Amino acid sequence: MLELPIFPTLESARLAVADCRACARFATRDQAVFGFGNPDAALMLVGEAPSPTDNTTGKPFTGPAGKLLDTILEEVGLHRRDLWITNLVRCFDGALKNGRMENRPARAGEVKACRTWLDLERRYVNPKVILAIGAPAARHLIGPDFRLQHQHGELIPLAEGSLAIATIQPAYVMRLATINPDAQPAARAQLVADIRIAAHAAGLVTIGNPTRSGR
Repeated sequence: MLELPIFPTLESARLAVADCRACARFATRDQAVFGFGNPDAALMLVGEAPSPTDNTTGKPFTGPAGKLLDTILEEVGLHRRDLWITNLVRCFDGALKNGRMENRPARAGEVKACRTWLDLERRYVNPKVILAIGAPAARHLIGPDFRLQHQHGELIPLAEGSLAIATIQPAYVMRLATINPDAQPAARAQLVADIRIAAHAAGLVTIGNPTRSGR
């Protein structure tokens, strides 16, 4: 198990993260984006970094990719209130590109600086299954040699007793609609299948019958 937290409650950690200055990303955020959802969730989703929309709402996965995630969760038989959703880092950083604000990938030092907050969330929520969304989250949570293309959907035991699994980012599925529309249906199906495997392993749905079964 992780070491005992330095904050007495999950809510106290949420409040404290607003004052975090551990890395340079604090200078580009409007607000820190702590995890959100069910604090007793059996399934935790971990992305890479807040989106521009998250930077405004203060909650993770609230932009267009988050809407796709919500749609897929519904298809699987879940709602985000069943889960705990967070990121490797809690502050947005990005720049305008082609008329729209885009995220800057999190640097290794930034992920390391933000590790305290992720460890606290994992300690308090204590999920059965952690779903890494995207290659950066997968490499950080599972290991640097993890290869998302070949290992997505695999359940991998972690040292503290939970299981990890990884899938592609909803944002990637959305981008395929423009750059490779023929590949998008298969990518979307892969995302659905991986989330269903994670939900089943967490005891939330039954494979082939996507209805909630509880923790």
